[in-house]
Amino acid sequence: MSAEASSPVLVQILSQPWAIFGIVITLAVIKHVYDSRKSPDVPGIGYGSFPMLRQWRGAISFMLDPAKHMIEGCNKYGKSYFKVSTLQDEYLVVSQKEKIQEYLAASDDVLNAQDSFNDAFQIPWTMGWGVAHRAYHVPLVRVNLTQNISRNVPGMMQQVEEGLQQGFGDPEDWVEVPLYDTIAKIVAKVSNRAFSGMQLCQNEEHLQNVMDYAQAVVLSAELIRPFPNWLKPFLVKFTPIGSRKRRAMQIMGPIVQERLTKDYKEGEKPDDMIQWLVDAAPPVERTVPQIVERIMALNVASIHTTTMTLTSALYTLGAEWEKYTQPLRDEVRQYCEDNEITKQTLGKLVKMDSFLRESGRYNNTGLTNLIRNARKEFRFKDGTIVPPGAIITAPPLHLHRSEEFYTNPQVFDGFRFSRLKEESQGPTKHQMVSTDIEYLLFGHGKHACPGRFFAVNEMKLIFAKLLQQYDLKLIPGTAPKAMFIGTMAVPETKLNVLLRKCYK
Repeated sequence: MSAEASSPVLVQILSQPWAIFGIVITLAVIKHVYDSRKSPDVPGIGYGSFPMLRQWRGAISFMLDPAKHMIEGCNKYGKSYFKVSTLQDEYLVVSQKEKIQEYLAASDDVLNAQDSFNDAFQIPWTMGWGVAHRAYHVPLVRVNLTQNISRNVPGMMQQVEEGLQQGFGDPEDWVEVPLYDTIAKIVAKVSNRAFSGMQLCQNEEHLQNVMDYAQAVVLSAELIRPFPNWLKPFLVKFTPIGSRKRRAMQIMGPIVQERLTKDYKEGEKPDDMIQWLVDAAPPVERTVPQIVERIMALNVASIHTTTMTLTSALYTLGAEWEKYTQPLRDEVRQYCEDNEITKQTLGKLVKMDSFLRESGRYNNTGLTNLIRNARKEFRFKDGTIVPPGAIITAPPLHLHRSEEFYTNPQVFDGFRFSRLKEESQGPTKHQMVSTDIEYLLFGHGKHACPGRFFAVNEMKLIFAKLLQQYDLKLIPGTAPKAMFIGTMAVPETKLNVLLRKCYK
């Protein structure tokens, strides 16, 4: 039969409701068989009873109230395991500390962290194949960026002062101002001062592009996720990240090209992240597009988490400004004479460190962390099997609010960790940069955030300068809302605050 003759028959078949129904059922069966092979044999929260639809029902139920489902699962199965389903993935949730330690000890060829990042943000296509699979930037962040904090603080402080002045000015009395967008702009300026020196940190187009880039990654990942991998390199060009990448190449391309080709004399070579990447890049990565992609990926990692964490802390300060503002300001004045701030003085701000850490514990940081994708079968000591393809996670909302780890965990206590530091277990355990299973703002273990030392100093610097210059409080009757899209925390970006120049 010719193609011309068969086409009307196909159209006629597809026009019948029973045919469409049959196709849908067939696809549902195929998906059910595939999902069931990688689904751990543990209780599901919100799942239905009909086999082929139970996970979908669980996903819809979860999306309506993600936090409720996660809390319900932890309360029911806190000593064992449960699973939740989103519209994208199914997660095996492990909430007992000993069991979390058990799966974190697995090798990367069994339970892989990078695979989880790549899947969540579709990194090979949104940020670049090299970013996803050749992470040579990680030691540069962990070592070079951290070791150069002291040298970078004066330049970073200059960007903070300029950013505060541009964003807030010098209001004599209380005025209503947008907080999140201003802090995001300052974080972008400060981060790019360390990443690229003066070349990009004051380029308004670049700063706007790097702020838009993070949102574009998330949206573009969702747009291409349903399609097969072979089609994604083509489709991603037409998503928001495509235009952001093209703009990044226009702005940063000439700078990177110069770094790649210029023969610097001794003592002339720039000492910033762009140059570190150029010097460390393997030959296959030593191109303008790939260096630009990596700088933009580092901006995503730096700006989003830092802005969200610091803004949450400032919202909390604004809610209890009469209780916390003066003690925090007094500490800044005690150690930062003549308004001069160094890395050494930032290290002495113990109350501020405690306040930021407590904000990271108490406020919305997402519903999943320590995510691992199973490449091979993993078996817990109690015999529970994690099949290949399954995704394991720990629940920070539960761990951060657990009476097993914290006294009065449902209460915000800004100086909780400074008291603990005075009372016990050494100088570093309760610092904000320290990670543990009961404190997951920066993850934990060998895959903990390598840039957390830079991020914490950046937050302290902005916080200290803000305390030196301004009073801040919430508008009466307002408060930030905890919001989620699936398991991801959504920052409160539209809540304005009251602010005035500080004169005392």
